[in-house]
Amino acid sequence: MSPVTVIAPIKLAEGKTEADLIAASAAFQRDFVAQESGVLRRELVRKPDGTYLDIVQFRSHDDYLEVVKKEMESPVCALFFSVMDLSDFDPEAEMDVFVSLETH
Repeated sequence: MSPVTVIAPIKLAEGKTEADLIAASAAFQRDFVAQESGVLRRELVRKPDGTYLDIVQFRSHDDYLEVVKKEMESPVCALFFSVMDLSDFDPEAEMDVFVSLETH
């Protein structure tokens, strides 16, 4: 069982700022992610074009699927997602999942 990484693109919703994203991300981390043993690490980064990436490493692909299922039902996660423009997001489509070959 290898760790997997998901790189989720984030575009801010109309009227939302980077400060809003950081505040929502902190609450998401504290109130949801920190409770999930299947999440090994998470990093929020800004791309040069002003959009963002949420990079999350999971213990396994099964852990990823379990966490995503919980996210869809969580009010804490809904608050995090509320700062994002989700107009291009398809909740039925699985995100690209990258299997770790080596970690240094």
